[in-house]
Amino acid sequence: MLFAGACWVWSVIFFMIVQKPLFMCVNRHASELPLGLKEIRSIYSHGFVSDAIVGSYLTAVPLIAVTVRAMIPMGWFEPFMTAYNVIISLAIGLLTAGDTLLYAFWNSKVDASVFAYMKSPKGATASVSTGYIISWALVWLVLSAIYFTVMQLIISTGTSLLPKEWMSWWGYPCALLLMLFAAGGLFAIIRGLGIRPNNPSVVYFHKNQFFNHSALNPGYNLIYSLGTRDDFKSQFRFYTPEVCDRILTDLFPTEGTPQRELLNSKRPNILLIIWESFGAEFSGVDGGNGEVTPETDRIARNGVTFTQCTAGSFRTDRGLVCILGGTPGQPTSSIIRYTRKIANLPALPRTLRDAAGYDTVAIHGGDLSIMHKSDYYLSAGHNRLISQQDFPENAEKCKWGVHDGPVFDRVFDEITARENSTQPWMLTVQTLSSHEPFDVPYSRLTDPVANSFAYTDHCLGTLVKRLEATPAWDNLLILCVADHGFNAPNVTLQRKTYSHIPLIMAGGAVKAPAVIDTVMSQTDLAATVLGQMGLDHSDFPFSRDVLADSYTRHTGFHTFYNGFMVKTPEGETVHDNISDTTIQETPNAEREQLGKATLQRLYDYLDTL
Repeated sequence: MLFAGACWVWSVIFFMIVQKPLFMCVNRHASELPLGLKEIRSIYSHGFVSDAIVGSYLTAVPLIAVTVRAMIPMGWFEPFMTAYNVIISLAIGLLTAGDTLLYAFWNSKVDASVFAYMKSPKGATASVSTGYIISWALVWLVLSAIYFTVMQLIISTGTSLLPKEWMSWWGYPCALLLMLFAAGGLFAIIRGLGIRPNNPSVVYFHKNQFFNHSALNPGYNLIYSLGTRDDFKSQFRFYTPEVCDRILTDLFPTEGTPQRELLNSKRPNILLIIWESFGAEFSGVDGGNGEVTPETDRIARNGVTFTQCTAGSFRTDRGLVCILGGTPGQPTSSIIRYTRKIANLPALPRTLRDAAGYDTVAIHGGDLSIMHKSDYYLSAGHNRLISQQDFPENAEKCKWGVHDGPVFDRVFDEITARENSTQPWMLTVQTLSSHEPFDVPYSRLTDPVANSFAYTDHCLGTLVKRLEATPAWDNLLILCVADHGFNAPNVTLQRKTYSHIPLIMAGGAVKAPAVIDTVMSQTDLAATVLGQMGLDHSDFPFSRDVLADSYTRHTGFHTFYNGFMVKTPEGETVHDNISDTTIQETPNAEREQLGKATLQRLYDYLDTL
């Protein structure tokens, strides 16, 4: 039992003296508040619970092994434990390094979603340089070596204390009783002694998420997320169905009459551009830096600009479903990974194809197998997919795939090839150049991040100017929207800023320039477009026609890792579901209720698909 206890103690100590300092030092810029001695003390005292839980998980196998070894004194124990230590050390080293590294990009602890990225190593590493990968691989190996060295010392010491001969008959029940007693202790630590089992909220103590994330053991967060991410029905049970319905009264109308007509045509050809990470900070017409996207600003000033659009989520896999399906992003899962369910989601391309005879094509310069994109694009109603493999070998590329310049050239070819066709069409284009590592064949701005957005802006401007000179322009509706906002690594993330994204309608099909300041969500794009086209959108339960008379409760809804933001004309409230507290902006009971009720209805809906 002393051997198992030593394994538990070392596991806890490793996370306290190695993992936590590494995480806090590397990601200290992510905190808007200084990290003082008081905060560090609280991080350790509150985080000890999750460290102890992970230590208990790691001790289960050594406990069983040492009990069997005490009863069967044979030579298998030491090689078995060495093999176990190799596997566990590599896993813990990878978890510690990965959690520390990814936090700069995700602003959340590592969870079960990381396994989706592991299915495509190329896509998972495309955001960083080779040198960056090598340096963190070395960190992984060093961390693993530290853990393994101490565990091997525990093995050698523990083995010398174990009996060398077979026990007396009474020793076997004693050993089993001791093991059961120790196992009961480990179980009590893992579950907790309260009425409800432990969850990550046991370590949360501060409104500053960085402090909470520093306290939370990455292993515990990963283990916990594995057990909760697929169970939609049991999550976010805040209210009775009747109370939930009352809170959401008139929030998601599926019918209504548009009060403004923005288009010249009821059946325009549609070019939907989903711009990677295009936060409003890069858009001059949305109050951002006008030097970055002058071409897009010109396009917007000649079209319709929605200045108060809120991104539905924080990652591309969720953002695609927000835009095309009008379905809010999920804070604990991603519906795009559920092949059976995504076929039952509403989708703008499918509605246009089935109800109005549109030819639908999705174009992306990257690998569509990453994050189930090909599955979703097809399920959403696209008749044909064009991806990285469909471009020439000599096309300009980055780690993510073909750059936006060649992609927009292909878009122009696809459009002009349809000049003599009477069938309406929709092209969905997903960009990729404005993504880490921001390596683009363009050099107008000195800042590499801003320059990457300037590159996509240049490519889009070139495409639009070419289209303006063709017959296709007169009946063309261009929709430009971000998949999500921009998350600058190691910069304090304010959801109010991050969730603000551009939404533009342009092209010859637009009647006249206009600026619409109505607060809305990214998910409202589908119903608003269908409303302008006179097409039914009643099967989009979360998408609203923001130009209709039925849109009376103006709100924006954004989710992030186990949290949400609700925006109204009066302000924003950012809520963390784990600690059940407001963490940014202004606490507001009504907005908090709206967010909770929306999540409850969303997860009820997803459960039925």
